[in-house]
Amino acid sequence: MKKFDKKVLMIPMVVITTVIVVVMLVRSTKAFEVFLDDKPVGVVDSQSEFSDLVETIRKKAESRYGTEMLVASKIDFKEVYLPDNSRVIDTASENSIFQVGKNIQLEAKVFAINVDGEDIAYLRDRVSAEEVLERIKAPYEENAENGVVTSFVEDVSIAERIVPNHRLSELREPDAVYDSIVEENETIKKYVVQKGDTVSEIAERLGISIKDIRKANPDLNIDRISIGQELNLAVPRYVINVRQTKTMVYEDAAPYSVEYEETDELYRGDTKVKIKGEEGTKQVRATFISINGILDETRILEEIILTPPKTQVELRGTKQRPRTMAYGVFYWPNRGRITSRFGPRWGEKHSGIDIASPTGTPIKAADGGVVSFAGWNGNYGRLVIINHENGYTTYYGHCNTIKVKKGQRVARGDVIGTVGETGRTTGPHLHFEVRKNGVPVNPLSYLK
Repeated sequence: MKKFDKKVLMIPMVVITTVIVVVMLVRSTKAFEVFLDDKPVGVVDSQSEFSDLVETIRKKAESRYGTEMLVASKIDFKEVYLPDNSRVIDTASENSIFQVGKNIQLEAKVFAINVDGEDIAYLRDRVSAEEVLERIKAPYEENAENGVVTSFVEDVSIAERIVPNHRLSELREPDAVYDSIVEENETIKKYVVQKGDTVSEIAERLGISIKDIRKANPDLNIDRISIGQELNLAVPRYVINVRQTKTMVYEDAAPYSVEYEETDELYRGDTKVKIKGEEGTKQVRATFISINGILDETRILEEIILTPPKTQVELRGTKQRPRTMAYGVFYWPNRGRITSRFGPRWGEKHSGIDIASPTGTPIKAADGGVVSFAGWNGNYGRLVIINHENGYTTYYGHCNTIKVKKGQRVARGDVIGTVGETGRTTGPHLHFEVRKNGVPVNPLSYLK
């Protein structure tokens, strides 16, 4: 029997396969499968057709957001053959634009206002960002003198950024950005002046410096404040603050120095001018720095003496001071809560301060002197008056007991009585007065 040759059988099979492939190619359409970021999204007739679709999507996004858009997705094509009329993506269809638009990743070119390394706002173009910054400076530049340099306190810049389209909701209009920048970043605390207040007392009580009060209230006369007046306790600060600097050359007074000579003709603690000092003049070159229109710092760069000042010579006493002699400085007569201050009260003027203390609390002489009155005195009840023999007298009213007599000399700190509620009073307290040449003055301005 003749052996069968397999090679002879394979020849027709190859021919048949080739014919089938040729027929398929003839009856099929060449197309391109599209991959966005390695994920298949459909098939198109040509690569350029899909590129046009992507461009349409990009331009629609630009029109919507008003800024330049970039395509972030990686686009790849794979050649395929499909039966006629089997395209998956109709690039002219609005639905296809929508579907592809959901899958394609776009990025936007925006411009950030950056403050000290942090982006605080995104705007559509650089011009808008520049206009916001110029608008912040404008109120300070309008009235600036010649030679004033205006800048920002913070490190402020405009930076181009590329952000994904899902962050485009962060784009803001210039007016909104400006408003957020010039809004005070903390509420400025205020203080309403009360009876008997002084600026120094307010500063000490609230734990701030007089310098800071001056900064926050540039038009304030610190020697004249009135009841009900509002004081700012802090200067305004914003997200971006404006600094202005100006260097000036001017003449100023050159203060004189003081030299001391000891003498046994004066008591310890007393001084007397022997040779009066005289101020000279000097030429000063200084830089003045303002923040948001308020002077913040003065930097002295150079001083040249034009007219030398004349040194003042003062005699300083070494003689032992009598124990009962006044120092000229008043110490607190007792400790307690101030329940009534100096000034208007109940339709009349309160001539001193009331210090609430329990009955029997010791009352001490505020300074040395001689007792000029010790006894009952109408509304004062039991009263002690000390003449300090320097133009000042002090009153101690509503005493429960009196420990001194008229004509007795007392030293600062000596117990002169005890707290009570005699006379016109609603409870135990000390009514304390300081009088200068017979006229009541605010004790809080004199107490140490």
